[in-house]
Amino acid sequence: MTALPSYKVLFSTGSLSRLSLKEIFVLAKETGFDGCDLVIQKHLDHSAYRETLQECVAILPVYALHVPFEKLKVWGKPVEALIRSVALAKEFDIPVVNFHPPSWFYLEITFLKWFRKVKDFQKELQCEKVCVALENMPLTEGEIKRGPYLLNNFNDMIKFGMKRNLYFTFDTTHVATFEHEVIDAFLAYHKTGRLKHVHVSDHASERSHLFPGAGNLPLAALLRTMHAAGYDGAVSLEVAPDELPSMRGHLEAVLREASSFLRGHGGSEQDG
Repeated sequence: MTALPSYKVLFSTGSLSRLSLKEIFVLAKETGFDGCDLVIQKHLDHSAYRETLQECVAILPVYALHVPFEKLKVWGKPVEALIRSVALAKEFDIPVVNFHPPSWFYLEITFLKWFRKVKDFQKELQCEKVCVALENMPLTEGEIKRGPYLLNNFNDMIKFGMKRNLYFTFDTTHVATFEHEVIDAFLAYHKTGRLKHVHVSDHASERSHLFPGAGNLPLAALLRTMHAAGYDGAVSLEVAPDELPSMRGHLEAVLREASSFLRGHGGSEQDG
């Protein structure tokens, strides 16, 4: 008998941003996900965003919230958006808030100065039971590869986070752009005791956020390693929107396959 993994299997709403938020939650529920990883995008860029979210969490829980990574009028600049996101997570009992480090390449200077000054992120943001998690970021694609974010090296990110009271989100496709071994990188994060969230997608050459199996990453082995290590946070399917089909029947089948893959390979099954 296969032992079920102890982590929650989530669907990232950013992977289907073309649909309404309510449609995404219904689809995630119907296709076997435990909950959603809510990316704050245009769906919540209005004054009644709390009411919209209330409708959605009545369908399926939110176990992680992603701070906006694009400019949204209601949410403000990066620091303000992070503060608002933590407040929303506290209001809706969402345990993890995920955010990106500042980007020097995109001239996030004010955010960068604030980020470097903070000594204790949990205290600064008045997080209480919410865990604020910093995500490892990718190299840019193309002939000249750049690391456009602060703390591009995940080992540097771990050291910074441990010193400044941050938790972590580990993204498989992002770490693969550096050609690091994903299992080794996961174990480095896991041993900190502060890993709260894993974004799962595949990667091949210049192509990122692919559907599991469409790239070269050992995702089944990674999921088994996570289970064996006792990882009990959240695991999200986070693929590029163009990786998912537009036809409803086909989309449902693909998402069922994905939720089954994330849950099944996180147990004690062997590859068949």
